Amino acid sequence: MIKYLLPALLFACAPSKLKVDDGEVSDFPESIDTNEGVETPTEFGVIEEDDCDQTELGSSVCNMVLYDQNENVWQLYDHAGKIVILDFSTAWCYPCQVAGMSTQAIQDDYAGDVVFATLLIEGTTGAPTTHEDILTWVEEHNVTNAPVLRASRDYVMDPEGITGYLVGGYPTYVYIGRDMKIATAHVGFSEEYIRTVLNGLL
Repeated sequence: MIKYLLPALLFACAPSKLKVDDGEVSDFPESIDTNEGVETPTEFGVIEEDDCDQTELGSSVCNMVLYDQNENVWQLYDHAGKIVILDFSTAWCYPCQVAGMSTQAIQDDYAGDVVFATLLIEGTTGAPTTHEDILTWVEEHNVTNAPVLRASRDYVMDPEGITGYLVGGYPTYVYIGRDMKIATAHVGFSEEYIRTVLNGLL
C-alpha cells in the first residue's frame, strides 16, 4: 500500500470502486483541439519514467499531462519550482463541491508560489469527466485562473500508487514540493488545514 496518504480529515466522500481500463492513453482527449502551433502530446495522464516513483513521501513524481478548462495542455513538470496541490475530486461528491468554493481564494492568496490544480475524476453521475463537466465546475465554483483538469481514473489513479496516485476518498490532496517530490497528502477537506500545510511548505 502506498505510504504517503494520511488518515481522512473532517469532510470527505468514500471512494467508489476503482475500475482500471488498459486502453490507449492517446484516446482520452478525442474531442479537444490544442491551440495552433502547440505540439500535441502523444501521451496523457501520468507519464511513467524510470526516474519517478510515487510510492511514498519524498518520492519524485512522474510528469502528468491533461487538458485544462481552456482546452490547453497542462503539464505538471512545467510547474517545477512552485508548490503544486493536486486536488482529486468528483462532481458527485458533496465535500468536493464545498472544497471547490475555496480553490480560487487559496490560489489567489498564494499566487506566484503555489499552483492549485483540481483533477476532476468523474462527473455528477459517476461517468468519466467531459469538457462540459469542467466548464460547469469552473462556473459554479467561480474559478478564474486555477487549473481545473479533465482527468479520469484510468489516467491518474493506480491502486498500487506506482504509476498513478492512490486516492482513498474524495477529495484527496497531494502536495508536491518545489523539487517535484511528494511533500505530504491527506484525504478530506479543511481549508484551515490546507493553508497550514502550505504555510509549512513555503
